[in-house]
Amino acid sequence: MRITNVMMNRGMLNSIMGNKQDMNTKFEQYATGQKIQKPSDDPVTAIRSLKYRANLLETEQYVEKNVRDAQIWMESTESALKNIDDILTQLYDKCVAGASDSYETIDRDSMQLQLSSMKEEVYNSLNADDAGRYLFSGYRTNTSVCYTSDDKTKRYTIDEPLSFTSMYEKTYLTGGASYDPTKDAETYKGEAPSTDKCYCMDLTYTDIKQLNSIKIYGNGRVVEINEKNSTDTDAYETEAGKITFLKDTGQLIIPDDMYEELRTSQGLVVNYDKDTFAKGDLRPEMYFDCTSWDLDASGNKIESTKKLNRKPQNQQIDYHVNTKQSLTVNVLANEVMGASFARVVDDITSAVNSAFSTQEKIEEVDLLLADSNQSADKIEALETLKEQLNTELTLKKSILRDTFAKSQTVVKAVQDGENTPERVEGSGGMVSVRVSKIGVNIAKTSIGSRSARLELIESRLTDLKTSYQTIRESIEGVSLEEAMTNYTSALTAYNASLNATGRAVQNSLLDFI
Repeated sequence: MRITNVMMNRGMLNSIMGNKQDMNTKFEQYATGQKIQKPSDDPVTAIRSLKYRANLLETEQYVEKNVRDAQIWMESTESALKNIDDILTQLYDKCVAGASDSYETIDRDSMQLQLSSMKEEVYNSLNADDAGRYLFSGYRTNTSVCYTSDDKTKRYTIDEPLSFTSMYEKTYLTGGASYDPTKDAETYKGEAPSTDKCYCMDLTYTDIKQLNSIKIYGNGRVVEINEKNSTDTDAYETEAGKITFLKDTGQLIIPDDMYEELRTSQGLVVNYDKDTFAKGDLRPEMYFDCTSWDLDASGNKIESTKKLNRKPQNQQIDYHVNTKQSLTVNVLANEVMGASFARVVDDITSAVNSAFSTQEKIEEVDLLLADSNQSADKIEALETLKEQLNTELTLKKSILRDTFAKSQTVVKAVQDGENTPERVEGSGGMVSVRVSKIGVNIAKTSIGSRSARLELIESRLTDLKTSYQTIRESIEGVSLEEAMTNYTSALTAYNASLNATGRAVQNSLLDFI
């Protein structure tokens, strides 16, 4: 075949351009450290690179943001639960001490002040937040569990379920003497104080505005109600088939003939209104099914603001911590402790105040006895009154010890787990009460196990992130040594092609004429 100069020149130029292009490619790899500069350089490598980049970005989102946010939430929750548990341990120890016979009323008053501070701190812990989001409020992350200040702006109609297990035997004082200048010693002798017992159930709140109804589930009976105040002389007396409601203390006094009915029933639900809340009180919507209204300046309900609130249940805040994997980070307040804890310190305070009231009466009688102008009959009457008041104080001290003992049991139940009734709506409009187990230690265990699981997820994601980074670098990157060697080889080939071409075009046919 005849080879012309044009054919040779074209072949040499193609060789030079190919070597130059290869040298440019190797130079770009050497300069950037990347195998390809644009997808068209190697479509297969580009597709694999994009895939691993997406996987890496997704993994970084999980491990650096989602997992970290979940860790912060659960660490804050665990810290709050630990604080509550520590306070409850101290509170329990105080109740044990207060229930012993080695303390006087003044000592128990000091304990009561400490208990009040502890109760406030427990509720402050329930109001713990993470970046402004309340930890124990379920989906209502902008609403605290407890009131942070006194509130009279709303009225709630509350459905509070009570189970038979919440009933206890209450010891109360009957009779008792009080000073009256017209009374003589014989009259005072007839006013001897004594104690009696009754079955009692406590609502969460005191100072109830209005009790609407009490319904027993199981048989569906609506119970008749006698409304009284704890200061009434017959406050703890009951009528057959009727529950006595003490409006100021929020207590239900159960008649003896209803004991068996309540024992065999699912429980009862008390419907009542309340519109005055003090700092530290639990918000009703955090623990009960209730309806709320805003109040106008006159204290009347504004119907347009009516709102139905459901007790938070299954309000899980889930964080996506991996592909198709989520983790619940929150614990609800009503899963940590029951509303019954609210009455612990209140009952102790009431018992302490009652004992101090009698102590003050004794001191007043001592001042009267110190008056030298008193007649013999008057002195005899005052000494009899003092004797009766001392008996009353002894009985009240006994009631105070019993109150500390009862509180001790409640606090321990809050820590280790207690049975709490829940109002349950079933099919066909049927409503019942079920009992669930809750407690601080149960909540701590739950959040601790989830934290441990999150640590395993974080470790796995970190390993996966490292793996994706290694694979991506192997696909996209090129080592400096390899890039330099390749570039040197390409440069040598390019120079060789230039040298060969230069030699080939030096001679022509004219050189031989």
